[in-house]
Amino acid sequence: MRFIYKISLAVLLFLAFQSCRKSFETDWDLDIAAPIARSKLNIKNFFSDTLFSSDPTGLLHLSFSKKIAGFQLDSLVQLPDTVLDYQFAMLPNTKLYLPPGNSIPGFPQTQEINLTLSGGVELRSTIINNGLIKIVYSNSYTQPLEFKMVLPYTTKYGLPFTINEIINPGTNNLAKFYDIGGYDVKLTGMTLSKINSLVQTIDVKVPSFAQPDTIRGGQGVYTQISYADLVPYYVEGYFGQQNIDLPYDSVALNISNNLQISNFQISSAFINFKIVNEFGVDINAQLSNIKSVNTLSSTAITLNASGLSNININRASKTTGFSNPIFPTIKTVSVNTVNSNLKPFLENLPDYLTYQGKIVVNPFGNISASNDFAFLGTGINIYADVDMPLQIRADYFKLVSYSTIDLTTVKQIDNINYGDIVLRCTNGFPFNAVLQGYILNDQKQKIDSLFNVPGNVIKEGLVDMNNIVISTSYTELRIPLTQAKLQNLKLCKSLQFVSQFNLPPQPPDIKLLDSYNLDLVLSLDINYRARKK
Repeated sequence: MRFIYKISLAVLLFLAFQSCRKSFETDWDLDIAAPIARSKLNIKNFFSDTLFSSDPTGLLHLSFSKKIAGFQLDSLVQLPDTVLDYQFAMLPNTKLYLPPGNSIPGFPQTQEINLTLSGGVELRSTIINNGLIKIVYSNSYTQPLEFKMVLPYTTKYGLPFTINEIINPGTNNLAKFYDIGGYDVKLTGMTLSKINSLVQTIDVKVPSFAQPDTIRGGQGVYTQISYADLVPYYVEGYFGQQNIDLPYDSVALNISNNLQISNFQISSAFINFKIVNEFGVDINAQLSNIKSVNTLSSTAITLNASGLSNININRASKTTGFSNPIFPTIKTVSVNTVNSNLKPFLENLPDYLTYQGKIVVNPFGNISASNDFAFLGTGINIYADVDMPLQIRADYFKLVSYSTIDLTTVKQIDNINYGDIVLRCTNGFPFNAVLQGYILNDQKQKIDSLFNVPGNVIKEGLVDMNNIVISTSYTELRIPLTQAKLQNLKLCKSLQFVSQFNLPPQPPDIKLLDSYNLDLVLSLDINYRARKK
């Protein structure tokens, strides 16, 4: 009944005032009868943030998909920040006349940097998406020194990553940053058979424009080399046998919002738990503590479905496309009203689901021969696809809503002599509707009701022996604007609306069809005193 909520009495009174506003020489009364608005409601107005579909018979299904858990590459593999302090200098207690163009003795030299990765990860290669190498230089020699660093197995377009810098004498803590994004890095060491091993070659020489001089022990270039904030686009190797916890969490469903249903029962339903593996690793998923929580009724029901406790999912595979580099593997576990307690789980009409679990990476060990892989932006995601045919039983639906409507400043209320707000209803549903609204003051206390009891019932449509509506019914409801009610309206700060939809006693399953509607026409029928300016 959201249509009713959206039509404020303040708007109605304003329209009434405007319709007879003109220049008068004397006071006079007007009879005003006019439709204000019209709307059609269907079963979708009982719910919020949901997706409905109908099957070939016209039966509505409450169906939606929610992501309930997931993680991406950074939870699986992280390239560590690495800080290295180097002294590229003459050996102690030595000296050497060093002409321009010559390297310091012992250079160039090649080194392996062994990266320490968590989780037992053993990488053979990676492509860097973004990251920096920071080098802080100092030169203790009397002449400029040329510093050259080459990463021979770190390439872009076939060319190795290279740094060439002239470090002037006496320069301390000169910081330089170098972008390493887009480089393809082999982490197999100098022998191309290791893991987590980056190769770098360093050369320190006197540039050709320098003056010849004698270099002594300890003189040379001092550096601090930092590999920082490296984000991989691609990683390959063996990702270890990691246990990744899915911590206790919740996901909002919003099946109901201020909706109460008494003795709600469904005939069938299913939830497909879909695990999408976009990593090139085998995994084992274990889901637990899945509960449907209804905050309105303060009830929580745990889902009992054995098929969720041990789910093996094969690894994804690669494609040849850059925009879609993987074929994910999808494993679906179907939970229905036969193999679980899904019936009471969904009949609880949850506001949200809770869950927790665990993902075991490579549960069978290194069966890929170190060919695990993962791309940036991919991950492991778990979805819950819910489908609930709206063939139901219930005692009643009750929808409670509030509307902030401040009538305390509407002066035109004093000019209404008498009349009605009229609601004309054509009901195509197989159940009646009982409507009520309450005037609330600034303390949110009920000071009056809108509809008179029992004259607040919208009669149900005419049904056949299968409870299918074969014709609609018409009902007219009136809100009498007595002087007492008008005085209470002047104290109104907000309205509470309660709409109760009563199903037949002890009914068979009632099918809610997409053709069912409640047609509402709101009209104003008042006698209004128009005053001269």
